[in-house]
Amino acid sequence: MLKPKKTITKKEIQRDPFLESINKTQAHLQEKRSYYMKIALGLIVMLIGYNIISEKKSQSNFDASAALGQAMVALDRGDLENAQFQLETVISEFNGSESAEISGYHLGKMKYESGDNNEAEIYLSQFLLDQPVDVMVSSAALMLADISLQGGNTQEAISFLDIGIKKSKDSHTRRIIKLEKAKLILSDGDIEGARTITDGILSDKDITVIEKQVAEELLGRIPG
Repeated sequence: MLKPKKTITKKEIQRDPFLESINKTQAHLQEKRSYYMKIALGLIVMLIGYNIISEKKSQSNFDASAALGQAMVALDRGDLENAQFQLETVISEFNGSESAEISGYHLGKMKYESGDNNEAEIYLSQFLLDQPVDVMVSSAALMLADISLQGGNTQEAISFLDIGIKKSKDSHTRRIIKLEKAKLILSDGDIEGARTITDGILSDKDITVIEKQVAEELLGRIPG
């Protein structure tokens, strides 16, 4: 029998250390927004170019790539209403295409940021199954971990963090996710697992001052 989900108030969410770290990681990703946007737009250009020169690609895929491009431009301008409409259009009209899968990520992220966790979970979970672009997977995993933790499902949150660790291309993001996993498994009683993760991070040569501080604080909380 399924356990009822834990109700967490806004005040509790704001002071939750895990959620605060998630926000910091998302802020780090946001700082690189232009970088990720260039990657996304570059992928779109590549898709369009390939669709033009390849006889195997259909007009439908070309149209999907173009529509996704319009959505990304609207998103970059901050026109969220138009961006959401464009993303929903790509998903409904070009279901199954890579452009639709990428649209699902961006729509899921928009829903997550607006607090609509139910809709966000649907889009982000589907994106995690498809994984058309590795660079976006760690971000999707972080958001899903946050949603799971808010629902009181720690083990599911850890599973999403594992996916984020595996797929993360950025060493900073990967270490932050590892530290969050260490905190969660420590609270769940896995002392040695938390110690192994923390010791491994502290042994990294390119660890930042903040990462070292967080790791050392966590190590100080580990018994023995």
